[in-house]
Amino acid sequence: MDTTVTLPEIVPASYVDAHETVQELDPETRSDVMSIIADQGDPIPPVVCAPGRPSSELDGELWTLDGHRVGDAHGIGPEVGYYRLVQPSGGRRLVISAPERFGQPERGWGWAVQLYAARSRDSWGIGDFGDLALVARAAAHAGASSVLISPVHAAAPVPAQQASPYSPASRQWLQLLHIAIDDVPGASEVDLSDLAVRGKALNAERRIYRDSVWELKLAALERVWGATKDRLPVEHDVFVAEGGEDLRRFALWSALAERFGTAHWRGWPERFRTPQGAEAFAVENADRVAFFAWAQWVADVQFAAACQAGATIVADVAVGFDSSSADAWMHQEMVSFDYEVGCPPDRHNLDGQKWGLPSINPAALIASDFAPFIGMVRSALRHARALRIDHVMQLWRLYWVPLGGHPAGGVYVHYPTEALLAILRLEASRVGAWVVGEDMGTVAAGVRETMAEYGMLGYRAALRLPVDQFPEAVMGASSTHDQATVAGTLTGSDNDDLRRIGKAANFEQLEGVRRELAAAAGVDLDQPIGRAEIEQAVVAQYTRLSQCRARVVLASLDDAGGVAERPNMPGTVTEWPNWCLSLPMPVEDLLAEPLAVRVAEVLDARRD
Repeated sequence: MDTTVTLPEIVPASYVDAHETVQELDPETRSDVMSIIADQGDPIPPVVCAPGRPSSELDGELWTLDGHRVGDAHGIGPEVGYYRLVQPSGGRRLVISAPERFGQPERGWGWAVQLYAARSRDSWGIGDFGDLALVARAAAHAGASSVLISPVHAAAPVPAQQASPYSPASRQWLQLLHIAIDDVPGASEVDLSDLAVRGKALNAERRIYRDSVWELKLAALERVWGATKDRLPVEHDVFVAEGGEDLRRFALWSALAERFGTAHWRGWPERFRTPQGAEAFAVENADRVAFFAWAQWVADVQFAAACQAGATIVADVAVGFDSSSADAWMHQEMVSFDYEVGCPPDRHNLDGQKWGLPSINPAALIASDFAPFIGMVRSALRHARALRIDHVMQLWRLYWVPLGGHPAGGVYVHYPTEALLAILRLEASRVGAWVVGEDMGTVAAGVRETMAEYGMLGYRAALRLPVDQFPEAVMGASSTHDQATVAGTLTGSDNDDLRRIGKAANFEQLEGVRRELAAAAGVDLDQPIGRAEIEQAVVAQYTRLSQCRARVVLASLDDAGGVAERPNMPGTVTEWPNWCLSLPMPVEDLLAEPLAVRVAEVLDARRD
């Protein structure tokens, strides 16, 4: 969105779908969306430039955002940073001066980990940051350069825990369920033995019961807080000070959600539905607000330790936040709650998808100087040194589906791409991070070319695209968290699961993928398929990936464990145990299993 972009361009009348067919959009829905965007007025878009490069828009005085005059702008980009341009006419514009390209990783490999599933023998029913440190160390020891993890965004502190890491309460703060209780500062000063016994007992079942985990971890955190809150270290005070108003409001929202037993803040008493209206509650419940801020510090300390333990941690950034989230509560003037983000039908999801995430108004985002986006990126890169942007199209356009409507009835809304990409480049450059954009599904023309221009890696999955067609500038994997595993594909159990729950799919195409995988592995599909055949297929699949051109190749811990079930079945709610299945054994044992060792050896050969 720049000075020449009009509303009809922001919400175009048609789009080209995954089958290269032009789809006309519903005119009534399109008109309604354009009205929503227009209600925000006509915010002035930022100036995007590069240090030392000419920019005709840089005419006027440059100021830092905290009010210090830099000097006159002379059509040349200033050093990396954010500025305010005061134009001769008196107008003011945000200036984003960013490097022209992202940093690049070396050719290598890594593990893809659903952190909640990667339980160790010390876990309390769910994978935690201590387990992540274990995986990062083991990965580095085996020669891996990176570990991609599922999002560790915050969830609401309520009895009914959100299972999906892609529907967070906040993309700026951390998931408290991932705290390793034994490693909490001060934990050794209190007796947690009764809770630890119950927590570790949850590992006996493969199913992850987040509600039970939260009950136990909350009780443990409360005991430690009670024993240590009067003598917290200076590091805690620094963290809280740096978190500022964003942390205070998130902690306040957390205390409110806990008090009312639900994250659905639009159903709270009216005076608490805005941050301003809840100030009296913050004063009256200062200890509980401080508790949740402290818990975020604990999570931050542990995540930092995991990120420094071995291989580079690649943080995964969700496409949005839940409608009943702290982010929606804090930024509700930017959100349209009558629409949710999703995607239109494509060849892999014939019904399309709705993700239950409210839509963000691009005009409101510009008017805020991109504050929520900058905060999210900075948080993601606070300790991690690489990012994966889930559904990278969020930087270009998002598909708005009317609440309660069918995915086919949505409209595409375009976002200020150049500014969002510049913010990513700027923030990544400050910490030396590299960035991957998940660019599968319906991708608009020119997106991949722009990614290549700026040095953002793409993402490819071998069960969707033959590995010999992978370009070099991508992160390559066998599949994603939404797709079949090697075991599920080879045995045909994934197809059986799809049929059993009544999910539409191109079964002829899926059977072709299965037969191709079997042929590559030398497996006879007319004979019984057991563990040996699955391991044979896993090794064959990752041998192919090791030899492909992709800059970075990932092996899934699910494949290394011979897991048949998908982590998530898109388009389902209760039909599938989405995000609730752990790995079949403690992660330290799985990584030492012959199959995992063999996969690591195969992939490590690509460093030679």
